[in-house]
Amino acid sequence: MGTAARFTFPTGVDLRLAGDRAAQQHFAAEYAGAGAPDDGSVPSLDVRFVRAPPAGPRIEGGHKTARWSVVAPAAEAGSLRAAIALRGRPRFFGLSLVQGYFVEPLLSVAVARAGAVLLPSAAIGEDGGALVIMGSSGTGKSSLSARALAAGRPVLGDDQILLDGDGRCWRFPRRMRFYSDLPQTAPAAYARLPASARRQLQARKLAKLLSRGFVRPSYAIQATEIAAGAATGPLALRRVVLLERSDETAQLTEEPAGAQVAVAHGLKLLAEQRARLAAGGDPGWPAALESAAALERQTLSAAVGGTPVTRICVPRGWSAPRAITALAAHLGTER
Repeated sequence: MGTAARFTFPTGVDLRLAGDRAAQQHFAAEYAGAGAPDDGSVPSLDVRFVRAPPAGPRIEGGHKTARWSVVAPAAEAGSLRAAIALRGRPRFFGLSLVQGYFVEPLLSVAVARAGAVLLPSAAIGEDGGALVIMGSSGTGKSSLSARALAAGRPVLGDDQILLDGDGRCWRFPRRMRFYSDLPQTAPAAYARLPASARRQLQARKLAKLLSRGFVRPSYAIQATEIAAGAATGPLALRRVVLLERSDETAQLTEEPAGAQVAVAHGLKLLAEQRARLAAGGDPGWPAALESAAALERQTLSAAVGGTPVTRICVPRGWSAPRAITALAAHLGTER
């Protein structure tokens, strides 16, 4: 089945991953810089990629190019374990799906047990601290992060960051995700990319056009391809923005929100990320996820308490370039 790789993340969480060469290469590229020797100790999360579907309770999902299943026994103590069987082509696309649907949601549970939060957010350096932007997929976190990077601002993440109860933010070392509209949403960042990355984005634009928008694959890019010297942190949490698209506004609006609203928003994003785990059928998962959410509520409450929190709404009808340009100017992330 191949060798095992180990990855160590801030806040004391590590991942041991065993699988074939394709799986090893994919995650080594995703978590570049987090690799560590496998010393044989029990990891926070132990993931195995196997050829045959595992026996027992499983989560199943499908796509016309990939099928997979995962068994993830929930444990109140010790490490989390997962066995994943992946089928279909292209394999890199299936690995990316499994990463987002299972590996990182499982990792977020391990992070919660370690007293921190793997938060679905972007974090941009601001006056020596961190501006944390919480928002669902499609609200513009990655494009804002790319523009900030190109402007020379430190960025800890465009979609996932690590946050502890003392309000310290670390980079979660995974590649950034961009879509074919990057030349319009973050032109300065696009111009900095190597020619090979620009060709990949153009190919994804063609796939989107040929499928009439049904296929819209992202492209994974290391932050160092836009700006040398990726920030790692920790940076102290300075302010929080809750970013939303809305049908109820005709212009960009901002209003105070408060710490409790930010905590609830963060928990909602985490629950959405773990939806496939919650539906997995393993009788231990509801209790395990409830326990993780309780720990995350405590951590987020401690981290966000006393931090300015606002909600920004952008008209849903605005195009992505218009929305991102207005947000970047409003937030000052390119100054």
